Amino acid sequence: MSALTAFLLASLAGFGLLCAGVWMMAGTAWALIAGAGSMFCIAGFIRRGMTNE
Repeated sequence: MSALTAFLLASLAGFGLLCAGVWMMAGTAWALIAGAGSMFCIAGFIRRGMTNE
């Protein structure tokens, strides 16, 4: 798997978790929103590695 593919998958997973969490807004929604934040952090680390800066 290339870095670009991993970045896109992490970004899309984060966006999906965020949308699901905002849509539910009850009980487990906060866990989904926290998971989205985690996936966005992972995508940021991958992006940082791809740009080498």
